[in-house]
Amino acid sequence: MRSSYASRRGIRALMVGGLAAISFALMVSPSSAIDAANPEQPSAAKPAQSSYRPYFVEFRARSAASYGHMYVLYGQVNGHGEIVKSDIAGLHPAGDANDCENCSLLAWTLGHLLFVPSETGASDGDLEEKYVTARYRVMVDAATYKKVSAYIKQKKADKPMWHALMNSCVTFGNAIAENMGLKTPSSTFMEPKDYVESLRDLNGGKPQKALRFAAPGSASAEPAKPAVPAVPSKPKKQPVANISGSQAAAGTTR
Repeated sequence: MRSSYASRRGIRALMVGGLAAISFALMVSPSSAIDAANPEQPSAAKPAQSSYRPYFVEFRARSAASYGHMYVLYGQVNGHGEIVKSDIAGLHPAGDANDCENCSLLAWTLGHLLFVPSETGASDGDLEEKYVTARYRVMVDAATYKKVSAYIKQKKADKPMWHALMNSCVTFGNAIAENMGLKTPSSTFMEPKDYVESLRDLNGGKPQKALRFAAPGSASAEPAKPAVPAVPSKPKKQPVANISGSQAAAGTTR
């Protein structure tokens, strides 16, 4: 009896162990077969996206005899961060220009009551850094810059009428900011300086220094050629003037 009971216990243990082994094999074998059939392939390296953004769109506010003016300076920089190409877009009453001070005074005054003809380029003081009161600059890639430039070109071609409240320099700049997908202030009834600072804060910007303009010719990609040493030449004898002593004395006192 004891031997038969021990035998049954041994058989039972063998059966349990066999079942456990079979279950383990069923769990491991499929995954092993899949791995063997489809060995892991090295993933192809994804091309790194370039973060180089050589174009910029800068929203600016500057002081003026009134409450100021807002405009957009946009263009391209070189590898040193210097401006090599730029343009200005800003809505202001017709008659003003870089070389004509207060020429739009009459149109500006009437523009607080009714719509008046406008211009959309640079106005007097736009290129003078000392008048800038606020700025918010966004660096963009070539595709974005092309899109923004086309939008600004179209707005200029539309030749909008200027009105101090309904269609001002702030509403003009706000439309460009919206076209770029920036977060814009809820209202455009703001002075230029307040608007630009609000635009900067809404988009997580910080105070920025002005970009410098590159020296003429620095935008060329052609490497500078080494200077060829000049062949020394014999100094030429200067002609001796035949003047009298009294004439020489008179010349030194001029």
